[in-house]
Amino acid sequence: ICSYSQGTAEVTTLPEDDPKNFPYQNATKPVELGGRHWVKRRTYNITTRMGEPTCEYAQINGKVKENEYILELGAKFGSKWTSKNQTLLLETTGQHPAPNVLNFTRLSADKRLGHPLLYSDYENCSIVRILKKDSSEYRCDMLLLNEAAKNDPPTECEKR
Repeated sequence: ICSYSQGTAEVTTLPEDDPKNFPYQNATKPVELGGRHWVKRRTYNITTRMGEPTCEYAQINGKVKENEYILELGAKFGSKWTSKNQTLLLETTGQHPAPNVLNFTRLSADKRLGHPLLYSDYENCSIVRILKKDSSEYRCDMLLLNEAAKNDPPTECEKR
């Protein structure tokens, strides 16, 4: 005879899976804004073979076809800038009505991964969950567009 018991622990819904957030998670909109999205804050540390970057950006350099773009990632190490182009794919997961995941290589060691858009005001601020291969830790980048990066993040973005 088998016995089975079920715990009553509450399951926390992740922001990227909560339907009330879907209106703020259309990845096509911030991608098509143009300009540079500067990393204003992150919830993790980064170290590469070149050291720790002091400044980072993402910029869309063209649309290849629907849901496929040319993404330039740039970073400053000391006094030197480096940048690299790659393919960005927009993907739709779960019950989302529009693409909500940015598929690209954030760190070369992790290869290409799907990074969910958690929030965007579709003007100045976006928050992206940064996944890491073989890790369940939650990391996020807050990106501010163009001149907005010189100021504090918008209040609504800060709250998220």
